[in-house]
Amino acid sequence: MKIIKEQVSGISNLRAIPSLGLAIFSLSWIPIFFRFLEGEIGPFATAFHRVWLAAILLGLWNGLQYVKHQFSPDQSVKQHPYTRLILLQLLVAGISFAGNQLLLAWCLSQTSVANTTVLTNMTPIWTVILGRLIWGQKFNKIFLIGIGVAIVGASAIGIEDWQVATGSLKADGLAILASVLNSTYLLPIEYLRSQMSSTTILSWICIISTLFILPIALMIETQLFPHSWSGWLFVMLLGLICQLLGVGLVTYCLKSLSSGLMAVSKLLIPIMNAFLAWALFSEVLSFWNYVAFALVILGIYIAKHAQGKEILTPPAKKTSPLPIKSPQNHSPRYTSST
Repeated sequence: MKIIKEQVSGISNLRAIPSLGLAIFSLSWIPIFFRFLEGEIGPFATAFHRVWLAAILLGLWNGLQYVKHQFSPDQSVKQHPYTRLILLQLLVAGISFAGNQLLLAWCLSQTSVANTTVLTNMTPIWTVILGRLIWGQKFNKIFLIGIGVAIVGASAIGIEDWQVATGSLKADGLAILASVLNSTYLLPIEYLRSQMSSTTILSWICIISTLFILPIALMIETQLFPHSWSGWLFVMLLGLICQLLGVGLVTYCLKSLSSGLMAVSKLLIPIMNAFLAWALFSEVLSFWNYVAFALVILGIYIAKHAQGKEILTPPAKKTSPLPIKSPQNHSPRYTSST
């Protein structure tokens, strides 16, 4: 029985890895679309359009699935267990995601793209700290070494811009806060993926984020909607590529991959940003870009190797999930959230 479970886990991981790669590529387009839209609408309006469009499309999809189920001969569909714990996890994840998007949008308008993307993706640090203190996760030394190597690599991409942007301490501080919120988003989602589908979770995240971001956008922005067809095109691409595809695949992968490995992998986003800027805006790729890419890939490989070796022994199983604990029915991994 154990062998069968390990084989199923291996197949699941094989499916998750390419999905994670596509998610990273999709999320790397966020600053690109923000740049295209900065002449049309403000950063908070852009963040609002990203989530409300995805919420509408997911609502239509869920409605079609409901109608399909009503006319289906098989009525044995598992109902989602909306307990107080589940609702709390959804609320924490939704508010954290909305806060992350607002801070990311503001930082992109105040400081360089390199600084913003590097700092907002320092999620592994906070994932380890919060995962250990709140969720009771444990991380082995090899995994922590992989995190360190990947963080050094991601930081290398912003070395040249960092010297120019030393005066933007406020924006850099808020970018770090955005990375903390990214961690408080990923950790609950990892638990929720053992309880419900990625589509259901993403629907709730988009609804909560829309309700959270809309009042702020109305108070701050003078122009909420784009005034040209090209603006609407980029808004739709932002919602489809970055939110539905990017965030949706991240949510899907969290059933097979841990939040720690997910956070390390997202350090590839600043590097992908640099390559996209080179391809679209003819920005020069420096030596540090290639160093960063090599180090982040090495760090992700070390972290994934630590997961495969299962160096840490998982903690004793609990009879029921607690708010501070992670799900127990995942495949064995290097954290207690397995």
